[in-house]
Amino acid sequence: MDTVGRNKTIIQEYIKNQLQEDILHDQMTMKEFIDPFTGEEIKPKKKK
Repeated sequence: MDTVGRNKTIIQEYIKNQLQEDILHDQMTMKEFIDPFTGEEIKPKKKK
């Protein structure tokens, strides 16, 4: 039984799904530097 082609397609699907998840994560955690409602710059909060 040859599993070379089967493993290759599974790896390609995994990489494709991982890239999509990475893109979604990046979009959800993206920091906004300009307020979309006012157009003003968002000043960073000071850490205590």
